[in-house]
Amino acid sequence: MKKSRSILIIAYYFPPMGTIAFLRNYYISKYLSYVFDKSFLITIKNISIPLKDKIPTDFIKIFRVFNFDYRNAGNLISNKNDVRKQTNIKSRSKFVIIFRKLADSFPTNIFIGEGGFIYIVFATLKGIRLVRKHKITHIYSSFRPMADHIIAYNIKLFFPDIKWVADFRDTVVDEERNNVFFKNFQYWFLKKLLKKADVVTAVSHGVNKAISYTAPHVKTVRNGINELFIPYNIKEFDKFSIVYTGSLYTDLRKPVALFTSLRLLLSEKVIESESFQLIYAGKDSVIWNKWIEEYGLQSISVNMGEISMSESILLQHAGNVNLLLSWSGKSQKGVITGKIYEYFAAEKPILALINGEKDEEFEQIFSKFNAGFVFYGKDVKLIKSSIISLYNDWLKSGIIHHSFNKEKLKDYSWENRIQHLKKLIL
Repeated sequence: MKKSRSILIIAYYFPPMGTIAFLRNYYISKYLSYVFDKSFLITIKNISIPLKDKIPTDFIKIFRVFNFDYRNAGNLISNKNDVRKQTNIKSRSKFVIIFRKLADSFPTNIFIGEGGFIYIVFATLKGIRLVRKHKITHIYSSFRPMADHIIAYNIKLFFPDIKWVADFRDTVVDEERNNVFFKNFQYWFLKKLLKKADVVTAVSHGVNKAISYTAPHVKTVRNGINELFIPYNIKEFDKFSIVYTGSLYTDLRKPVALFTSLRLLLSEKVIESESFQLIYAGKDSVIWNKWIEEYGLQSISVNMGEISMSESILLQHAGNVNLLLSWSGKSQKGVITGKIYEYFAAEKPILALINGEKDEEFEQIFSKFNAGFVFYGKDVKLIKSSIISLYNDWLKSGIIHHSFNKEKLKDYSWENRIQHLKKLIL
C-alpha cells in the first residue's frame, strides 16, 4: 500500500502581492500540491500590501495566522510619511539603511523583520497542530523572510522525522549591499538553522554558492517561466518602447550606462521623442524621476508609477525591449532575479544591464535562450549600437526580428522545474 504523503508550506506572502519574487512560492506550492496527497499552507492574516490582481489559490488549503510587523505599522502612518513618496531622499537614507540592516539581521529580524515575533509564534503553533492532525510528512519554506525558515525550524524541532526543504530565493548575507550587522554571527546563525534542514535549494548558482558556506550540498532549482496574466494578440505601442518594471536599488540598479547612451542618442538626433519612449513602472517613481532629470531624458520618459502585476505584464508584452537591472561583485554573482523569467514569457529581446563585474551565469542563460544582450557599467558604445540596431529594425518594419530559443524555453516550464524539485525531496 502506498504511503500517504502530505506537505505544509510556510509562505509569508500568499498569494504573491506586488512583486515577482514571491511567484516562486506560488508556483512551487501549486505544482507540489499535485505531487502530494494533501497540501496545506500557512500565511499571514494582516496583509500589508493590497492584492491588486485575483490569483487562483484553490489548489491548496490555506490557514492565515495573526501577524504584526513593520509593514503593518507603516500602514498606520499617513501617506505623507511614506518614504517612497518623499522627495528628500538623502535625509531619510541613513535611517532607511540602518532599519533595513536591522530587519535583515538576526536576532532583530525576529522582532522587526517581515512577519515578526507574533507571526512566528502563531504560525509555529498552527503548524504543530496541522502536522499532528494530518500526519504531515514534508515542510517547505523559502527565504525571504527569515521568519518562514524559523517557523519551519521550530516545527522540525517538535517532529524530527518530518522532511524539511529550505529554499533560498535570495542571499541572506549580501556582501555587495552590506545588508546585515555582524556578518560572521549571521553566518553562524544560518549554519545552525540549516543543520535541521533535509534539503536546501537555491534559485541560482550565485545564490547557491553564497548559501553553501552555511549548508553542504545545496541544490540549484531555477524558477520557471511566468504563466499568470499572459495577454494574447496584444497591440504593441506606436512608439519604439524600452520597458522596465520593478524595484530600484539606488546605486546597485542605477542604469548609468543606459541613460548615458540614451542622452547621447538624443543629442545626436539618432532617436526622437516622437517615435521613442523609455517606460518605467514600479514603486520607486521618485528615484526614477530624479535619474531621468539628471540625464535630461524627460522628453522620452513615461513613468507609470506603481501598477498591478497584470498591468505590469501587459506592459512587458506591449513594449519592444524589456530592461533588466542587476548587479555582480567578487563576493556575489548570479543575482538572477525572478523578473527575467517574467520577461521570458513576453519573448521580447531583453537588455540586461549589470552593475559590477562580469557575470558568467547571466551570460550563459542569455546565450542559451537567445534572450537578448548583457551589458556592464562601461559598455556605453555597445549599448548605443544595440539600441540603434533594434530601433532601425523597428523603423523599417514596425517589428523587431528577434527570436527566443523556444525549444530551450520549454524546459523552463514550472511543470518541468517541479519534476527536478520532486526528485530532490521525495
